[in-house]
Amino acid sequence: MININLMQAYELDKLSKLGISDEEILQTLRTGEVSSWCTKEPNYEFQESLALFQEGEHQFLDALHGNYRIKYVTLPGIKRLLHLRFQLEETKDFQLEETGIQDLACDEAIISKLHTMLSTNWKITQQTNGTYSIFAN
Repeated sequence: MININLMQAYELDKLSKLGISDEEILQTLRTGEVSSWCTKEPNYEFQESLALFQEGEHQFLDALHGNYRIKYVTLPGIKRLLHLRFQLEETKDFQLEETGIQDLACDEAIISKLHTMLSTNWKITQQTNGTYSIFAN
């Protein structure tokens, strides 16, 4: 498992949803010319993905497929990850508190993935009503 930054996680999530095969992604990254992706996702430059790729193809592919831990995640970062990666919405699927997430309604697969992804300063606990909370240690 590789440690990545939050922007790399955002870019990898967007990249994984563009409908491009792994081999096409690798070919593009080998050339360093990611502008075609930028036209599909104009809010991303994919420079963080390129930097991650330059650390090693195998590590990059592992990260692309979700095998990573984010070095440091802020509460707004968690909120955005819940939306981007898992399509979970504030007020519908969870409540955003001043210092964490409360009443997160999701399945065990998402919780397992969050345990892997989130930096170690965050603790996920199951509540008596079956939902989860995420708060800083």
